[in-house]
Amino acid sequence: MNKTIIRTENLTKYYNKGMANEVLAVHSVSVGIERGDFAVLKGPSGSGKTTLLSLVGCMTRPTSGSITVEERDISHFPERFLTDIRRKTFGFIFQQFHLIQGMSVLQNVMVPLFPTDIDITLLKKRAADILEGLGMSKRKDFPVQGLSGGEQQRTAIARALINDPEVVLADEPTAHLDTALSQDYMGVMKELWDRGKTVIIASHDPLVFDNEYVTLTVEMRDGMVKSISRR
Repeated sequence: MNKTIIRTENLTKYYNKGMANEVLAVHSVSVGIERGDFAVLKGPSGSGKTTLLSLVGCMTRPTSGSITVEERDISHFPERFLTDIRRKTFGFIFQQFHLIQGMSVLQNVMVPLFPTDIDITLLKKRAADILEGLGMSKRKDFPVQGLSGGEQQRTAIARALINDPEVVLADEPTAHLDTALSQDYMGVMKELWDRGKTVIIASHDPLVFDNEYVTLTVEMRDGMVKSISRR
């Protein structure tokens, strides 16, 4: 089995190309992420790390260059195929959580798999099992707008795991959390990594990138890779 699960070659992303407000967000980035990596895309605001995370997670299309996921060059795949890859390969944890108010914790966790051919009873059990593993069983029928910050965080993590992804991606997950919640979050991420998930986090927080279990650090500045270190 090929160790490399994601590879980019000369990856470049412009926003509003050819317009007065053109932005070169990522420029000629070549990097390989191996199966089982705990990778951090490190850099200040505006460095391009979030755009790179979106590119490798098939949420954004490149302007040029290539992205290979599971040995398939997906750079020019039609959207319907990218949707399938996202659903089968990736679990996303967004900076703002994006939980849907008016729905329960369990319903929020199930959302990424709708519409689905999975029996709804089995889907509910899968969601409930994930919540139990995250210590959220007692909150599964609770409306998300009444959750604490830590509970919202764990609900967002559970939602990212509902499709049993091989790769978990997180964008600035500790940006709005206090130190205790940030440490709790990283503890959960390490548990997922220990269970065999590939983890990719975009962050400027030393609490994230200074951990001894980080296997790959890609430091970015001005849309380009400044350094790549592996341990």
